[in-house]
Amino acid sequence: MELLRADGSATAIGAAKRRSVLAALAIEVNRVVSADRLIDIAWDGAPPPTARAALQGHIAKLRKELGDGVDLVTRAPGYQLVAPRAAVDMTRFEDLVAAARNAPDADAVELLDAALALHRGPPLADVASDRLRREVVGRLDESMISAVHELAWRLHRIGRATEAIEPLREAVAMRPLREPLVELLVLSLHQAGRQAEALDVYHATRSRLADELGVAPGPALQAAFQRVLESTEDSPPAAVPAQLPAENAGFVGRGAELAELDRAGDGAIRVLTGPAGAGKTALALRWAHRAAAQFPDGALFADLRGFGEVDPVEPGTVLSAFLRGLGVPDARIPDDPDEPGALYRSVLSGRRVLVVLDNARSATQVRPLLPGPGSAVLVTSRSRLDELAATAGAVRVPVPPLSRGAAVGVLRFALGTERVDADPEAAEELAELCERLPLALRIAGSRPAHRTVRSLVTAAADERYRLTALSLPDSGEGVRAALAASYHRLDPGTARLFRLLGEHPGDSVERSAAAALADTPLVETCARLEQLAAIHLLQETEHGRYRWSDLVRLYATEVAATETTAERDRAFSRLLDHYLHVTDRSLRFLGDCARWLAPPTEAPAVRTAQSALTWFRTEETTLHRVLERAVARQEHARACHLALSLGRFHHRLGDRDARTELSRLGLGLARELGDARAQAAFSAILAEDLAS
Repeated sequence: MELLRADGSATAIGAAKRRSVLAALAIEVNRVVSADRLIDIAWDGAPPPTARAALQGHIAKLRKELGDGVDLVTRAPGYQLVAPRAAVDMTRFEDLVAAARNAPDADAVELLDAALALHRGPPLADVASDRLRREVVGRLDESMISAVHELAWRLHRIGRATEAIEPLREAVAMRPLREPLVELLVLSLHQAGRQAEALDVYHATRSRLADELGVAPGPALQAAFQRVLESTEDSPPAAVPAQLPAENAGFVGRGAELAELDRAGDGAIRVLTGPAGAGKTALALRWAHRAAAQFPDGALFADLRGFGEVDPVEPGTVLSAFLRGLGVPDARIPDDPDEPGALYRSVLSGRRVLVVLDNARSATQVRPLLPGPGSAVLVTSRSRLDELAATAGAVRVPVPPLSRGAAVGVLRFALGTERVDADPEAAEELAELCERLPLALRIAGSRPAHRTVRSLVTAAADERYRLTALSLPDSGEGVRAALAASYHRLDPGTARLFRLLGEHPGDSVERSAAAALADTPLVETCARLEQLAAIHLLQETEHGRYRWSDLVRLYATEVAATETTAERDRAFSRLLDHYLHVTDRSLRFLGDCARWLAPPTEAPAVRTAQSALTWFRTEETTLHRVLERAVARQEHARACHLALSLGRFHHRLGDRDARTELSRLGLGLARELGDARAQAAFSAILAEDLAS
């Protein structure tokens, strides 16, 4: 008997008779209990003459201890405890059990579990009133046993009978001759594969029935015994699935990644994550076949199609297939979408199975397919699956491009040793053009035997045709298709940002430049850049800067062409303005004269002369490419200003040749514009350079 505060801490009730009074009122919550009955309970039928006055004292003390929302009021002919039914665990138990009666099995199990969690031992064990215990304990025990019986049946129906075994053992210990309870315990042990224990329970009950009542087990209990007996004698061994596809021929390298998978330990969730075409599936199958001996109960495999042209596979579909692979008949697979997962975990309970989930899109798709303890999971995904790492402790193993030696090894397998050895330098060049991605390398190596390695390099070197050169002519499968599968999974805003990144001439972008390109707030842009990084279309190289590979850049350029010319022009103009703004701001810290443009509202952190030079060194190649593209797009005014700014940076760094070249370019642009001021500036710089 406890009185708890709102924070869960216990309030001291005090005298033993006060504890009995509170127990009697709580059991009859919201009903009037007469003063005579309370006296009879507190003094066990032998009250002294002062009992009524003492009762009033106990009531007064209890009123002071009761919290908000609970009142102890005087109601003739006695007192009434007024409280929500959920405030008393006994009535809360009754309400949960009542709610379970008409609920679906899975919901009922949750309700009954919650109800039985309120049972913490013999009721009223610390209440002094023997009379109250005699009246109440038997009824409460029966309620608890009935709830266990209902829970066990529900669990049995959804294939989770293992969870009912311990509650049933406790109930049978309290009512050892109640055959329906024993029957359910026998069947639950049978479903859990514990046949010997099931037979022991039956025989112990049969002996007790004979000794104490002189009767044999009833038909239902005998039928349960017969079912266990038949399964023990005749049932085939449990199904051992062997669903792993064959390994890819010509697997090369990945020693570090295989070692990291080994180190993850028993029962771990391993996630192979990397860009499209990096060979995640091949690596997963290599490790899975190599580790198969660690999983004597078999291996399950599913392609979740997270990044394919068709919709991803629903977890429920995979669960049904897995259950069939584990030997569960279709008739036993529940129709309720919430229940196959419970059956799946129950079937795998106590078994060591490897579950390989290939090409997962999200943690939401993976989580329902996770088995219980003992089994291991290997997931491959283009997504980092951050949520799975955060909530399920998944161990992520990045799958980067191959080393150069391993990449050439793939070409050696695909093209043949003779062709590669005839021109090893060309083989290395081809490996780099394929970005050392196994998918691209295998496609490049699938070309006809009369093609030399050098001819393959020539075909792939032309950026206009590289994605085509790395695609299969019949099916169109290849690098372009793999990147398209990732791109088409993006939300509209992130897809637009990716397209506009095709207008960026560099190989990396700082987040404020991306915001300018897309004309979106910095916070929104950062979230979208992170989405692109999460599926390996971009790679965050340092805080706020994202890099893309040449193949991703070429694909972004392709999809950028789906934007209107006007939108692409506006995007590039915004990018050009951004760089003009930042160069202006940076030059101010270097003591340079005022520029034509004001600093942007959102720009990299340039606050000192040193940070200005660092920014320029980081962006130097990109700035020159932006200048080239500005000239090509006839943005002569902005190009003229950018050339002058870049020249000033090169002067600071002592690179006179670069400044002279920029000044010649700028002077030509200034003449075309008829900009006398700019002409004078560039002419002065050229004269200074020539004089020195």
